[in-house]
Amino acid sequence: MAENVRLLNNEEVAALVDIEDCFQPLETALKDLGNGNAASIRRHDVLSSAPSLNAINSFKSMSGVVPSLDAACLRVDSDLLRVPGEGGDSRRMKLTKSQEESVRIGKENGLLMLYQISTGELLAILTDGEVQRLRVGVTSALAVKYLANPESRNVGFLGTGYQAETQFRALAVVRPEMRAKVYSPNRAHVEEFVEKMLKVTGCQVEAASNPDEAVESAEIIVSATNTLYPTIKPGWLKPGLHINCIKKQEVDLDVIDRCDSVFVGSAGDTVHVVVGELRFQKLNETVDGWWKHQDHAWESYPFLADVMAGVHPGRVSPEQITCYIGHGTGVQFAAIAMLAYLRAEEKDVGYLIPTARFLQPILQR
Repeated sequence: MAENVRLLNNEEVAALVDIEDCFQPLETALKDLGNGNAASIRRHDVLSSAPSLNAINSFKSMSGVVPSLDAACLRVDSDLLRVPGEGGDSRRMKLTKSQEESVRIGKENGLLMLYQISTGELLAILTDGEVQRLRVGVTSALAVKYLANPESRNVGFLGTGYQAETQFRALAVVRPEMRAKVYSPNRAHVEEFVEKMLKVTGCQVEAASNPDEAVESAEIIVSATNTLYPTIKPGWLKPGLHINCIKKQEVDLDVIDRCDSVFVGSAGDTVHVVVGELRFQKLNETVDGWWKHQDHAWESYPFLADVMAGVHPGRVSPEQITCYIGHGTGVQFAAIAMLAYLRAEEKDVGYLIPTARFLQPILQR
């Protein structure tokens, strides 16, 4: 029996795990999922009002089990959200203490509980921020590996925020010779991002002054933004293009219908449960989108894991326009959390709590 449960924070995970390290365990987990040898419970968001902060509390949970990695993981997260309003520039904001003094939490407020399947033991509790970015970025890069034309090198990259860096760095692993043009509305952010990615990846990277310039010669378009409205224009689509989006709001029905094949990151969309007075409001979190139309239900699209497992053929011709829309699965967290835990055990990193503190006696009556 493990004598301690290991606590790992984002800084420790970042020091233990590189982006390159995540490809093998994530490929294993997703292939197993596609072959029916792993399982993932779809994300559930419970939305309730936090009136004192004029905000919405989103309590999220999802889990996954990967027997080949001897890993089971539960992710839980409690966010405070504020949606500024309608319009193409709307963003879903996570409230943090840095924005408002009355808010007590940071941007990432989730935890991962990692269990070992073979013993049933709780091995570690990790803050989820770094694992979250790694699993999204690396899975998106795997989508390019399996769905984009192998010779594609020109990338139009939209976004320079929280998710963008790991998206770009992971993409550079599968396309080390890529030539990228980057755009976001904040010019200073773009220039800072380009400078950093040039140093970190060694790829050709330059700033674009507008979205059309960023994608004009793109064979791959990556959208990694926090917008609640579409970022991909139907007029950008051309034969052989591959599109990566980190969430479904970044494409609209016109784009979906013009793609030859659309692939999604999870077998089921998020389940939203709205409680209290929010039941009577139309929330951007739950508003109708293409994914709620009968002919475009999320579950009707093939799953990236099925392509990786060889269950679905994926791209079948160089001329096809393909699109991958990311969405989390619990097996991603299980794979990277186990990797971080094993590295932490090897290097004795983290804060230890005696396992006995988590054990409960069987009550006899």
